[in-house]
Amino acid sequence: MSIIKLPPHLANMIAAGEVVDRPLSVVKELVENSIDAGSTSIKVQLVESGITKITVIDNGSGIDQSEMLIAFQSHATSKIKTAEDLFKIGSLGFRGEALPSIAAVSVVTMTSSTTGNEGYFYTLKAGEVVDEGPTQMTKGTKVEVEKLFFNTPARYKHLGSTYQELSLITDYLYKCALSHPNIAFTLTNNDKILFNTSGKNDIIETMGEAFGLETVNNVFYFEGKNSLYKIYGYTSNNQVFRSHKNNITVILNGRVIRNSGLIYAVSESYKSIIPIGKYPITVLYIESDLTLVDVNIHPSKLEVRLTDETTLKNLITDTIKKVLYNRPLIEQRTENVNQDYFRQETFPDDVELVSNEKEEEEILYTEEVKEVVKQEEFSFSDFWDAYPDSTTVIKEEPIVIEPEKPVIEPKVKYEQTEINKTSFFESLDYLGQYNQTYLLMQGGTDLYLIDQHAAMERVMYEKIRKSFSNVTNDFYDLLIPFQLEFSVSEALLIISKMDEIKSLGIVIEEFGNTAFIVRSIPIWIPNGLENEFVSDIINHIINNRETGKAKMYDSLAKSLSCKESIKANMHIDREEVKKLMSDLDRCEMPYTCPHGRPTLVKFTLYEIEKMFKRVI
Repeated sequence: MSIIKLPPHLANMIAAGEVVDRPLSVVKELVENSIDAGSTSIKVQLVESGITKITVIDNGSGIDQSEMLIAFQSHATSKIKTAEDLFKIGSLGFRGEALPSIAAVSVVTMTSSTTGNEGYFYTLKAGEVVDEGPTQMTKGTKVEVEKLFFNTPARYKHLGSTYQELSLITDYLYKCALSHPNIAFTLTNNDKILFNTSGKNDIIETMGEAFGLETVNNVFYFEGKNSLYKIYGYTSNNQVFRSHKNNITVILNGRVIRNSGLIYAVSESYKSIIPIGKYPITVLYIESDLTLVDVNIHPSKLEVRLTDETTLKNLITDTIKKVLYNRPLIEQRTENVNQDYFRQETFPDDVELVSNEKEEEEILYTEEVKEVVKQEEFSFSDFWDAYPDSTTVIKEEPIVIEPEKPVIEPKVKYEQTEINKTSFFESLDYLGQYNQTYLLMQGGTDLYLIDQHAAMERVMYEKIRKSFSNVTNDFYDLLIPFQLEFSVSEALLIISKMDEIKSLGIVIEEFGNTAFIVRSIPIWIPNGLENEFVSDIINHIINNRETGKAKMYDSLAKSLSCKESIKANMHIDREEVKKLMSDLDRCEMPYTCPHGRPTLVKFTLYEIEKMFKRVI
């Protein structure tokens, strides 16, 4: 077979396989062009979630008529001009592949004006011009994409449902709005507005649009820097979290990126603060010199290479962890809306609250308000409700009594009261034990429920973990060796990992088909716990878990703290409670157990009186 040069339209169709694989890809490329054009307003209009039609309208610099067709040629771009430019890319686009790739598999109409008086349009089908002419157009560019994948039926066939495609586009646009809060974004689908950001450069307001009011009322600001990178952003406390990593948004120099290492660095900060398998809501901004970043990795431009990424990951983990460990992460049983927004009246004990007629009026009024709020407040979390266990929020839905929508005031809301961790728990008055599981404590006018097992688990975890900090490789021979039994399959795995086990200071010998004799152990293993520790360590290794000492010790500390703690349904006396409170005050993170469950829940006097109808 002879070698030939492929015609441009076929080369663009091949390129489209990498650049354009679904409606989201089209939206992403067009929106990035709009951002690069200096737009302050970007409107994305979809028909059938973009499967039928996608329109992106901006108020950017526009494209001159003489350059419009050039923009549809392969590798035509205004973003770079020399090879050196590749090493300091500040724009979102630069490859010159998007427009020709989109045009190759759809019908595209581009209308643009650089003056705001007159514009010009071109319509291309499968990359060929089929119509053109002058038109009225405000300054900016409008791109309409129809019949996507009409000439690549296999690609069209494998598109997701309209609901799935819409959720992906919405997720991306919210991330865009977070990366550029100075731009007003509007998204409509079938003429219905799904969200509309103000473009006022307010990150908190944009987060409220993306994640809802409850989330922004439970986030902390953080910032840090080293010699290479500066980071800042907002991250949730232990009150609100998700079952997926999708709401950890990483923005590097204004570009939303996908980097599993950086996402892991964020989630690592929450170890033992939120439950295992749950993830925070985080918006992480990273700023660096452009020469430290290589974005020319993949056509999607989501993946990047970073100079000294390890130091960046350490900076992220340490910065967020420092903020979390210096905040009162107390679970509070309260409405999502500030009590300042409630209409509040107090009634003496001997006064009847309301008449039956008045009660009926209040119920009707409340239901009407709830319906208004339900219709007006749209949150992206609605999309994730369709997926099992996708959103976990540890608060009840608010009963909104006033129709006025609460106003977010971040400068006030994020200056949260600090708690003196060295005396907070000891300052609480012990009232009694409920169900031999929960300790009733009073602090001022607030009531606290403390889970005695979770609290003791945290105390034991930090004590065991601290003892591991002095761990050495020294070991000693046991005067009386002990025997461990395993299954046949486990025994074979143990034999294959004998050297790894020995490197930790544990010397074992085969003793039959399923048993092993333990002859030597590390000196740091506590007396009386030799059998349990060694068994847990061996099981940890043979189950293909990471065997780094730090991770293994943390896992062991969690396991052993649970076994050595006070259980639920167990009576403890006042002196034991006093000792437990004292120990909690000495903990680094006393508000959660090692597995991320809360150790205490707070009830305010307002909430209690509201339950008893003393306030309405």
